[in-house]
Amino acid sequence: MRETILFFITWSIVMLFSGCGSGAKIVIPSYTAPKEAAKLSKIETKDEFISDGTYLAVWLNPNVKGAKNSNAKLESMLIDSVKAKFTETNFVTIDPLGDEKGVALSMKISHYEYTNVGNKVSLALEVTFTLSRSSDEFLVKIYSDRKDRQSSDKSRLPSENELASSAVSKVVKYFISDISPLKTNQLREFKSLPQELTHVVSYAKRKNYRGAIKLMTKYKGEKDMNYYYDLAILYEAEASVNEDLKLLKYAEKNYEKAMELGGIDDELVVSAKARFDNFYFLLSKTKLQDKANQALRNDRNSMTGSSDSEYK
Repeated sequence: MRETILFFITWSIVMLFSGCGSGAKIVIPSYTAPKEAAKLSKIETKDEFISDGTYLAVWLNPNVKGAKNSNAKLESMLIDSVKAKFTETNFVTIDPLGDEKGVALSMKISHYEYTNVGNKVSLALEVTFTLSRSSDEFLVKIYSDRKDRQSSDKSRLPSENELASSAVSKVVKYFISDISPLKTNQLREFKSLPQELTHVVSYAKRKNYRGAIKLMTKYKGEKDMNYYYDLAILYEAEASVNEDLKLLKYAEKNYEKAMELGGIDDELVVSAKARFDNFYFLLSKTKLQDKANQALRNDRNSMTGSSDSEYK
C-alpha cells in the first residue's frame, strides 16, 4: 500500500508535465488516480475467513440525513449514483451487509436550494460524505455543485429533479475520485509516418485500431522512433478500450523502443509514456483489487443467496 500511495503522489506531479505538438490526435480511455490515496489504507480490511488478501469495501448507509427535508428524491439519487460509480471499476466494492469492524459510508445534505424565477432556474447542492470505521471518522469532506439554467421558452427549462440528478452525479464523482481510480479520456498525438502508412491515422480516427496495427506490422521500411511511438499509441488505444493487460505489454515494449531511439529527448514521447505508465499501473492495480474484492462479494452472495448484480 505504501508503494501505491507514493506512486499516486508522484503521478500528481508528473501530470503537470504535458507534451505539445501538431500531429493528428485521437481520444482513448484512461484512468485518473485517487486524490486521497493516503486514506486507502484506512479502507483496507483483512479477514482470513473471507480472503488471503485485503479487500476495499464500504457499507452504504441507506439513510441520507437531510434528504427528506430538501428533496424526497435526493436519497435514492445519491445511493444509486454512488453504487453506479463504485461498480464502474470495482476498485472499492460495496458490502451489502457490513459489520461493526467494517467501513461505513454516510451522507448528509449540508445545503440544498432550488429557485424558479421567471425564465431562470437554479439549484445548489452540498453533500457531506463521511467514511468511518467504528468511531473513527477518517474522511469527512463536503462536495458541492450548482446548476443555473435559463431560456426564453420556459417549457424548455429542466425540472427540479433533472437539475438535482445532474448535481448529484457531479458531487458523487468528486467523492469517488478521492478514493478510487475513475475512468476518463485522454488525448494521444501521432508523429509523422512514411507515405506508405498514411492510412494508419485514418484507421485510428475511426477507432479501427486493429486495422491500423495490422498496417504498421506489415510495414517493411525503416522503423524509427516515430514508428515505434505511433505503434505504441495504437496498442495502447486498442488495449484501453477492452482493458486488455496483455495488449498493454505490447504498447509498453514499443514505447520503450521509441525511447531507446531518441524518445527520451522528445517531449511528446516522454509525456505520452508517462501517461501510459500511469494508466498501466492504475489498470493493473484496479484489476488486482477487483479480484481481491470478489472474495468478499462471493462471501456475501453465499450468505444472502444473491448475485453480483445485487451490488450494482
